[in-house]
Amino acid sequence: MKISALIPTYNRRQYIQRAIRSILAQTLPVGEIIIVDDGSSDGTAEEVERAFGSRVRVVRQVNQGVSGARRRAILEAKGDWVAFLDSDDEWTPGRNALLEQAIASVSSDVAWIFGNTQEVTDEDGEIDHYKKLGLRLSDELHIFEDALSAQYPWQFGLLQSSVIRRDVLLELKCFSENLKYTEDRLAGFQVACHHKFAAIPDTVTKLYRTSDLSGSSLAFAVNSLRDNDLCIHYYRAGMKAFSLAASSVRRQPWGELYAESVRGLCKELSKRNESFRKLAFRQFRYGISGKSVAFFCVAMLGTGGLELWSNVVSRGRAVALRFSTTSRSITDNLRR
Repeated sequence: MKISALIPTYNRRQYIQRAIRSILAQTLPVGEIIIVDDGSSDGTAEEVERAFGSRVRVVRQVNQGVSGARRRAILEAKGDWVAFLDSDDEWTPGRNALLEQAIASVSSDVAWIFGNTQEVTDEDGEIDHYKKLGLRLSDELHIFEDALSAQYPWQFGLLQSSVIRRDVLLELKCFSENLKYTEDRLAGFQVACHHKFAAIPDTVTKLYRTSDLSGSSLAFAVNSLRDNDLCIHYYRAGMKAFSLAASSVRRQPWGELYAESVRGLCKELSKRNESFRKLAFRQFRYGISGKSVAFFCVAMLGTGGLELWSNVVSRGRAVALRFSTTSRSITDNLRR
């Protein structure tokens, strides 16, 4: 039942010691600590080896981005379960003991167990992830009847606060899509479509999202991309995730969410003057709706058609907002 702690990193010499020390400080030790240095140029790997020696294992590779680093870490791990930690975050001291206790309490069909996360930002200080998303757990170990409800519409189980069965990640080929954004979301869907999720109420990870951080294996992938690139990775991940749910769990609502992702990707490709007409056909993979037919028609007109579509949608939202504001005003006046 040993847990492998996995840290993908890129140019985090200044911060990675905090992450590693938080693992070494666990009240119950992990089975191993593996650092995958994703092509760092600042001496991160050398600093880790100097500071920690044989207590950690450093694996070097040319830069492949966050998905490639996570995949390599899983392949290198020896534990039955794996636990990811980004190189600029840290675990709470009792995390490993809490999650090993949870592992011992669940049946073999549970493949993903997560705890709460404390998010640290410049603007809001420390944010309770569960509270922010409205998740309330009434027991010490909660098994989700519908595993996908832990992933959508909110991602309760953040990768950095989870332990996952290694053999399941390998079997489902998680992190093999070369995504540079929302790769963890897709992995969550892959596992949730075949296995159960469980959660504990305890905070197990401090997740730093402060302005001084940039260039980690995760942040590098995000910060080096333009907004359009981020959207393309987001919609591609959504297509894969929702398609998997629609085909292996139930057709709706996942089929329509898949179609929405297709439409989003078409619009992003249009901005780059890349072909999208064939892609528009994929909206109909899990059904036909009036919206999908209308979008297909304007997509056949090319970039101009999609610009028209975006304008109409924007105006529709503005009208809906004005209508909603007026309705509230009328209701308030009637109540007086």
